[in-house]
This record gives sequence, structure tokens and C-alpha cells, in this order.
Amino acid sequence: MNKISAEPKRRGRPRAFDRDEALDRAVEVFWAKGYGPTSVEDLTSEMGVSPPSLYAAFGNKHDLFMQALDRYAETIGILPGKAFSEATDLRGAIQALFQTTIKCATTAKRPRGCLLVSVASEMATRDNEVRNKLSKGYASRVAAISERVNAEQVAGRLARHPSAEKLAKMIVSVTHGLVARARMGASRNELLELADGFLDMLVPASD
Repeated sequence: MNKISAEPKRRGRPRAFDRDEALDRAVEVFWAKGYGPTSVEDLTSEMGVSPPSLYAAFGNKHDLFMQALDRYAETIGILPGKAFSEATDLRGAIQALFQTTIKCATTAKRPRGCLLVSVASEMATRDNEVRNKLSKGYASRVAAISERVNAEQVAGRLARHPSAEKLAKMIVSVTHGLVARARMGASRNELLELADGFLDMLVPASD
């Protein structure tokens, strides 16, 4: 009698593509063209998958877009926040946040701006799922900055007006403005000059 293997047989052929790499390509397509103008054909062509494989792995176009937002947030989108948290002082942290945001928004061979601000925010006006995701991301960024600002205010190293939350919201709004200007074609040097001006207004350098 043949011995029955304890290993269950795998059904179907394994995926012939790397999921993260395919998502990275989807990110770039949505980022460059926007959600509406992007077709399934655009996606399958750039991702290197067939339509059946795309639907099987990611669901429909909207499902894929939501996954692309998550992929962007955990790869490119995380970099400004990481730069902010790694700086040793508040002014340096905000400067690092602005500079990294600008770098991400103006990197060669990549769409300009930010997938979240440039594309997803436009969708948020009519898509509750996208709006909720962006709202949570915004709240998280404000909370992280506000916590650090508050620590500086409590320690007496920063004025208590405006409040930590208001200043944090102003800082996040500046990053949105910078990526919007990048999307419209502003150069990296122009954006860095703008960022320095905002930094001096928001957190003046100590004498």
C-alpha cells in the first residue's frame, strides 16, 4: 500500500509575481494618472499581471487602490515622520519633516507630489472609505507632532501659544502645501526656500 503523505497537496499554480513589487507599480500608476483615469489595462500592463491574476490577488480596482494607499504609507509615506522622530530637537525635527517631504515629492523618475495628498484627497470628497483612511492618517500625524510640541512647551523651551495641537495642524498643513506645489511643478530649491520661511515663522530659531 502506498504511504499517504502528510503534506497536503497544493492546488493551483503559485503566483508568478512579487506582490509588493506589483503594489509598488500600482502605486506609481495611480500616483501619476489619478484614480479615475487609471484603467485596469494600465494597471495590468505596469504591474506585469493578467486581469484574472490582478482580481484574484487584489480584488477590483478600488480594492487595489486602497491597498496601494497602504503600501505607499508604509514605504514612501512613512519617511517624513521617521525623519521627524529621529531629530534631536523640535526645530530640527520640523526642518527634517519638511525637507524629507520635499525630497519624496520631487524625486526623479517618480510622480511629483504625494499619492495621499495629490490623488487620494481628491477622491475623499466622494469616497467614504478613502476619506476615513486619510482622516486617520492625518490624526496620527497631528498627534505625533503635537506630543513633541507639548513636551517642548511644558519644558519651557517653546511658547504655549498657539497650542500644541494647533501648531501641529499648521505644520501638517505646510507639508500638504509643499507637496501640492511640487505637483504643480515647483523646483526642489524653491520648495526648500518656502519650507525655511515657514520654519522660521512656526518655530523661530533661538538667539
